[in-house]
Amino acid sequence: MRIELEPRDVARIGLVPSVNPLWELASSVRLLATDDGFGWWRRRVRPHLPDGMPVLEWLCGGESVPGFLVPDLADPGAGLAAVLATAPARLRADLRGYRPEPGLPGWASALVSGSVAGLPRLVQVMRTYFATAIEPYWDAVRAQVEADRELRTRVLADQGVDALLASLGPALRWSSPTLTAGAPETPVTLDGARLLLAPTYFAARPEVVLSAGHVRLAYPASTPTVRRRAVRPSAPSRALSALLGPTRAAALTIVAAGCSTSELAARLGVTPSAVSKHTSILRAAGLIATRRERNTVLHTLTPLGVSLLDS
Repeated sequence: MRIELEPRDVARIGLVPSVNPLWELASSVRLLATDDGFGWWRRRVRPHLPDGMPVLEWLCGGESVPGFLVPDLADPGAGLAAVLATAPARLRADLRGYRPEPGLPGWASALVSGSVAGLPRLVQVMRTYFATAIEPYWDAVRAQVEADRELRTRVLADQGVDALLASLGPALRWSSPTLTAGAPETPVTLDGARLLLAPTYFAARPEVVLSAGHVRLAYPASTPTVRRRAVRPSAPSRALSALLGPTRAAALTIVAAGCSTSELAARLGVTPSAVSKHTSILRAAGLIATRRERNTVLHTLTPLGVSLLDS
């Protein structure tokens, strides 16, 4: 991804006003086909996916997500109502280039031609999937995204747009006038649209969503500098140590603030190989999530890990 920013584009950059539940839904569907640090979530969700999942995977599995699926609304009910009210012309425009796949129900294939008759079924699939895959973790999703927004807002207010764009690394790289992520060969043209930054919980890499009047650049919100717990115990409780063992209990407590493998090893006073064994067990239990950013392995708590630590 490569975004060339003119001076007027830089001046108009902003942040989305709130967490978008349907973008989290669409982004999470894309994660089902990857192996990027959300294994704990996939293991819990996959046995309970609704029957219409092939439709969602078809719609959300392309280079970008169709804009009509992710209206800019903070309430999931209002967002689903907006999807249901999508006009035929918008449907055709957003699905231009989509080709129905074998095995899709007829109502889904007809969406490409602008047929809105299948929208009630699509919305029902989305509602069921949201209740299964997103809603149980919604408090953690919202808290993490809002924490990221607060951080970026402070950077923007105190240091300006240039510092804001630089703060998005390493997922995004800013070298004026170009913002890049992953392979920079894929250009994104703004054509006068406003660029909005959208921190996202269920994300492994930056993604672009084209909407009327603006371009939404979604990026992973789960960075150690963002995911700080307001209250963090200085040492694990006796009960937690008895349950997990003293070293893994201490590791879980440290990971609550977000850290790398080397940082965790230094805090625990053990070798990186020993830390890897402990984090593997915690990850298999669904208590922490791990992802790689360039040459650094980063660990954060999952919602289950947060609940265990808080209890």
